[in-house]
Formats: sequence, structure tokens, C-alpha cells
Amino acid sequence: MTERAAEQLTSGPPPRRQRVREFVARRSGTQRVGVLAAVLVLLTAPFGGLSSAQDADVATLELGQKIDTGPYYITLTRVRQLESLPPVEGGVPGSRLLVIRMTVTNHTDRAEFAKLSWNAIGGEHTGVIPWPGDSEPVRHVYDVNDATEVPGGEFINPGQTYDYAVVLRQETDTDLDGVVLEVSGYDYLEVDPQTLDPERWVFDDQALARGHVPIEVGEA
Repeated sequence: MTERAAEQLTSGPPPRRQRVREFVARRSGTQRVGVLAAVLVLLTAPFGGLSSAQDADVATLELGQKIDTGPYYITLTRVRQLESLPPVEGGVPGSRLLVIRMTVTNHTDRAEFAKLSWNAIGGEHTGVIPWPGDSEPVRHVYDVNDATEVPGGEFINPGQTYDYAVVLRQETDTDLDGVVLEVSGYDYLEVDPQTLDPERWVFDDQALARGHVPIEVGEA
């Protein structure tokens, strides 16, 4: 378990995130542009199987584990493979639904985009495939308490906690014992106040926690 593992992170950005913004702040204008360009390189396939070379720093993912991703505390509580998820998903013939249930708490002092919570979840060997009409896998996210879809542009206010179901389409013959999920975090980037860019969270493709968790199989 590392400093970045959930149970050991209790308040504020971790030291590495602080170093990112301090490092950027000390650079000249030209150097700052180069640093920001490097920081903004994102992982383009969160469910596609790219792994970081720093695996030694990654905690083992477990259900019920509280993980500080930067803007949110995230806890995966249940993972299921289903044929359908009434009343929100009827299922697609020839595939299954991978349903990841999670609780999300905004522990910052400002409203944050809800999509920062579910975009932190990725994995390897998941068997995730695009929905009909899509060219790549897309997460469908629902509020468990009222069965409504959560738009990515929605905000979560400070101190609020939500229970989400993240739904992905999955190949029927996926080896569930081989599915590996991971939760990644964000770096808080304080940009040059002379620019028009606001302070923001930048995705960090180094996973905070990774591992296989039990996947329940059912019809609905």
C-alpha cells in the first residue's frame, strides 16, 4: 500500500500533486508551455490495456477500498455482469453488461465535474466493446438512487456523496477471472494567471490501484 492508496489519503492533494504545480510555477513562460504539454498527455484507451512502468507504486484494488483520486474519494462497492439492468438498460443481443457500482464524494472546496469520477475507472482484459452506433467503448452512468442517467457536464458540490452505476457493454465470452480494473487519479494544475485557462484537474495515467475484484453474474 502506497501513500497514494486510498485509506492513507485523508486530506488535501498528495505531495506529488503539490510538486507538479510548484514545478510549473517556477518555470519561465517557454519552459511552462513545455511542461504543460508533457503533463497533458492523456491515456487514450482506459479499457484498452496500456500499463505504466511504475507498477511498483500501484496498490491492489479491492471492493470497499476508499481511493483519493484528487477531486473525489471513490469506492468501488460491487461489480456484476448482467444481461440487462432494468429500468435503465435493456441489454444488447450478443453481449453482456459490465456494471460497476461506486460511491463518489467530493472532498474539495469547489464544485467538480461528475465525469471526473467515472473517467478515473479503467482496466485490462475487460472485454469491453462499443455500444451500437459508437466507435469506441462509452460509459453509461446512472444515479442508483433515482435510476436517472448522469450527464458528464453535471457538477457535484463540495461534501456531496453519490452512488453511481457505471455500465459498459461487454463481450459474452469474456474471461471474468482475468478482468483487471484500475482507478487512476488527477493532478491539480494551477496554470499561469495571465492565460485564459482556469485551474483544473489533469488526468494522470499512473493507476492508484489495480487488480481483479469479484464479479457477480446474473440476468438482471
